[in-house]
Amino acid sequence: MQNAKALLVLAASFVAYAGCKQEEAPPPQSPYPPQPYPTAPAPTQPVPAATPTPTAAPTPAPTPTQPAPAGTLSQPSPMALPCTADANCLTHRCNTQFGKCAWPCQTDNDCNPGNRCMGGACVPATQ
Repeated sequence: MQNAKALLVLAASFVAYAGCKQEEAPPPQSPYPPQPYPTAPAPTQPVPAATPTPTAAPTPAPTPTQPAPAGTLSQPSPMALPCTADANCLTHRCNTQFGKCAWPCQTDNDCNPGNRCMGGACVPATQ
């Protein structure tokens, strides 16, 4: 009796599987014929070779030897944070002419009192 039930369940599942399976239809055809890729036309005249033009050697940019005078701040980077007062810039000073923090610092004058410029960043000064 158990064999008959198992056979019946197996046959029913096979019939259900076979009855539910749909035939796969091919994808719909495009109403337009396939277009071949265009080929590049053959050049009719040879391309003239480029001749190098003599150029002057670039001159190195002048390096500042003197620090900025006291009372002036260096020009801030385009990525510097906007500010209205020194408190907005933490250890740097606010360059109100540009409305940005004097970052990266060039001299100790770009830093708030008690800080010094080291590698473009204002760090607390050691006593």
